[in-house]
Amino acid sequence: MIICIGREFGSGGHEIGKEVADRLGFTFYDRTLVEEALSRSTIPPEELERADEKKHNPWLHRIWYDAQNEELRGLSANDMLFSIHSKLITELASEDNCVFIGRCADYILQSAGIERISLFIAAPFQDRVKRKMELLQMNEKNTITLVRKTDKERKAYYDYYTGRSWGKPHNYDFCINSSNYGIKRTAEVLAEKLAQM
Repeated sequence: MIICIGREFGSGGHEIGKEVADRLGFTFYDRTLVEEALSRSTIPPEELERADEKKHNPWLHRIWYDAQNEELRGLSANDMLFSIHSKLITELASEDNCVFIGRCADYILQSAGIERISLFIAAPFQDRVKRKMELLQMNEKNTITLVRKTDKERKAYYDYYTGRSWGKPHNYDFCINSSNYGIKRTAEVLAEKLAQM
């Protein structure tokens, strides 16, 4: 079983995904995909880090040539990272049961004809701000800016690479509001339901 989780920033989607993976005994992939992509590319690590889950900006386009892979010639760091992630996600999904966090995994696997279950974790804006204020020890004004900016980047990235609308319920199998149950209980409910499938 392959589970793909999209999430609003501050909704607890990452923690929920990790907990679901632990409860089901599945492998968990998040930013570890970026680390793996680093090992498959000649692009400087700081460029790939900046490109993670961000849409290509044509005004800031730098062309990279990866001598090890002709098909990546001329791509921006964002496009190269998406291409590497696509191959990596497809490979990993064919190896074992796993949970993917973000990075358009739902779309990538659907395009590859690989069966997956897609989830979207959301929460009211103020709940997400409060949660991130506590976790990051930031003031409210800076946290509001960060939450809006991160959501905007995730939406632009997902919409650009998939041609679909990020966070729209009809693009996912299940959507859940993590504020209704809290992080731990949301993970429990999802793991129970997924185990029955």
